[in-house]
Amino acid sequence: MNESNSSLESEEDRSEAKNSESKKKKKHTKDEITADNCDFEVGQELSFTKVRFPGHARSYSFLVGNRNLRYGQKVVAMSDRGMAVGYINSFPYKLPFSKDMLPLKSLSKIANEHDIEKEKEVYKSQKEVETLCQNLIEKHKLDMNLTHVEFTQFGKKVVFYFVAPARVDFRGLVKDLVNELKLRIELRQISVRDRAASMGAIGPCGRELCCSSFLSKYGNVSIKMAKNQNLTLNYSKLNGVCGQLKCCLSYEEEVYSTKRDRLPNEGDLIETKNGDFGKVRKLNILNQQFDMLTDKGVIKRYTHDQVKGKNPQKKFPHKFDNISDETANVIGEKESAARRERYLHRENEKATKRAAKFAIERIIELSEYFPEKEENEREQLLAEANKEIEESLNAKIAKDYNPYQQKEEISVQEGFQSPDEQIDHEPTSTLKQPEKKTDKKPYRNNKRGRRKNFKNKKRSPQSKKDS
Repeated sequence: MNESNSSLESEEDRSEAKNSESKKKKKHTKDEITADNCDFEVGQELSFTKVRFPGHARSYSFLVGNRNLRYGQKVVAMSDRGMAVGYINSFPYKLPFSKDMLPLKSLSKIANEHDIEKEKEVYKSQKEVETLCQNLIEKHKLDMNLTHVEFTQFGKKVVFYFVAPARVDFRGLVKDLVNELKLRIELRQISVRDRAASMGAIGPCGRELCCSSFLSKYGNVSIKMAKNQNLTLNYSKLNGVCGQLKCCLSYEEEVYSTKRDRLPNEGDLIETKNGDFGKVRKLNILNQQFDMLTDKGVIKRYTHDQVKGKNPQKKFPHKFDNISDETANVIGEKESAARRERYLHRENEKATKRAAKFAIERIIELSEYFPEKEENEREQLLAEANKEIEESLNAKIAKDYNPYQQKEEISVQEGFQSPDEQIDHEPTSTLKQPEKKTDKKPYRNNKRGRRKNFKNKKRSPQSKKDS
């Protein structure tokens, strides 16, 4: 009997343990969606928003659900260090669901007054602990700078973030902190960029730092990017608040690198399509132009498509008696402007076709999804759709551009070609050329025809008397 009772008790204990584990799992998965409790279909649109927690360098994505949230609103959500109060760091956005997104996190609730007051109390205790740690660092004479302190696991653990030039032996510091606080202690070394992102600051542009506001990945900036953009190597202007190179140097790197590939390098000996030979002195990357000192002692400015090729074997004079500057006139500017006009005209034609196609699809959708509407309402909807077609077509067509104006014939020699020249062809349009309406008859430079008409014309009697 005792054995049977003990077995029953053991089974009951096991069942209670399983129930408690299942409850724990449910609590854990309440705000987290995994493959086990996922009810979303592939391709279903889900609304997300980004939340940033104080002391964190990055913002995290969360499911919004049916909530109406605004930018900067405080919410309660599960961070990687436990439940915490954060604020909305972006506007809601939608993404199609895929299994690669799992696991997903959803917002727990909107922060109320009790949560905000509790957060303020935690903030005060963090400041007290920070001053205590700073005094102990000075006591142990450690080469480290404390950045900020964070309470995790509902106040059971304290994390100290610091910056140091090298590894630090802080075993004595940890012992003193444990004796004073009676809590779990963790010291974490971070980089200078992480410090600026977690603390937040105002940059030299007058706005909030990019790393602390919207950037999810930062760093990977080199001095080569500044050289590629022809910036002066003044480190007081290139460095940010963190003392490192600014992250915004990488924003325009792709544009400058693609445009720089079309231009020759400084110091190259090249020949142009008009027969000039010289040495490249200066580059203007954004305008796609370069200055060249010719072998005749003249500085001229060319567009990128005027390069014929390199000729390093040809001799270039070392000295010039007089050097004249003729950079006011850009050689090849008319050709590039005409080519750009043709390109814009083709893009306008494509845009008009897309707008007309979209408007027709809109009409079809209105007729399909509103069959129960009355005839008057349907006619009104179709009239609005037709009005949208006319407005979109009129908006997309360039008013100032006339593709039928007489253009100068541009003869492009074989040689250096840019990506813009690869699409250089006359626009194909189905419209007819508008005829000019004039009251006067066209003048014909035909002397014989005028003489024949003069002979056939009858003379008046007054003209005979005069003769």
